[in-house]
Amino acid sequence: MNSMEGWLTFVELKRITKFLDAFCGTVEPSFRNVYFYYDNALKVYATDGCAKLYLNVTKEFLPFNGMAAIPIQYLKGIIRDRNLEDDSLVKLSVDNENILFEIQGMTLNSKIQKINKKEIEINKEFSVITKKKLNVFLNKLDFVSASANEGDIIDIFTHENKLLFGYLSNYYRLNTVYSQIKIQLHREIPFISSRHLVKSLNHLKKDNILELGVDEKNIILKTQGIFIKICSTHPSFSKKLINFEDKFLEKKVINAKELRNVLDKLYVTFHGSNIAYLVFNKKNSYVYKEDNNSKISFKLSYSFDNQYLITIHTRKMRSILSRMSDNLNVYLSPKELIFEDEKNEKKASFSVSEFNIK
Repeated sequence: MNSMEGWLTFVELKRITKFLDAFCGTVEPSFRNVYFYYDNALKVYATDGCAKLYLNVTKEFLPFNGMAAIPIQYLKGIIRDRNLEDDSLVKLSVDNENILFEIQGMTLNSKIQKINKKEIEINKEFSVITKKKLNVFLNKLDFVSASANEGDIIDIFTHENKLLFGYLSNYYRLNTVYSQIKIQLHREIPFISSRHLVKSLNHLKKDNILELGVDEKNIILKTQGIFIKICSTHPSFSKKLINFEDKFLEKKVINAKELRNVLDKLYVTFHGSNIAYLVFNKKNSYVYKEDNNSKISFKLSYSFDNQYLITIHTRKMRSILSRMSDNLNVYLSPKELIFEDEKNEKKASFSVSEFNIK
């Protein structure tokens, strides 16, 4: 059987490789392989163990059977050649046994594995929920997932005809409105796949239209040349992912730059413990931290009628506030502090540890 041939530019190979590298992550080495196969075009399949990616490479290719597995590290080795111009051509060829990449005297050869395509679930039927520009999706998913930990989950759910992304931890909860929606939905996806999505999709054009949808088991993302299935589950218990309380004692607008600057200083100064305390009161709001018999405090210009003590995780609050606007609405009750970025429809809620009426 004659070999099948196709061509990519070097810049296209770089873009695909960087996308795949970010998508598969570095946690599990067995997920660092990508699979080339033919399905009406030359395509790539990859997974991080939950999210599954189907990426179009080129239509200029003849059909072949099986799948060619290539470690991402090999592709990264090719694109490290800084002497190659972006418009240099990469030749791809496939025969019954091998797939080859050839560029200016360099050849990468990999055996084709006889894998049944059913093993990678090529079925792409799903129900579209909403369409938005990619940058909107990235901004919102990044906000709720950036401060989470390995093993955590991100919630995608509906409330009052709105689709929201959310995150719940022992310290705080985050949510942000993504779009208007008419159906009822609540799915959970792994934090680690959320971060892989943010990092990989950032390599695409931010004004691309992204379709977000669902099938029976997965959250689906579809954009130009890319189809992604993200494994999802239904929550096993009811969660308080958004704020239902309306009995706030105080509401004010603050400029968050000042608090962010303080958190930056604490982040640089203390590399061990991240626990600190935020105090809001009438004349002397401040942040303080104790560490190894030392105490450091930073005065804040914010003024509130009562006194509130909030235990904070400096690294996490720093990450959260860096993804919100400078001017924030602040809501305070004896039990809760909420920062609201009205412009971007983002909310961050923290528990009040101590409260005193002044």
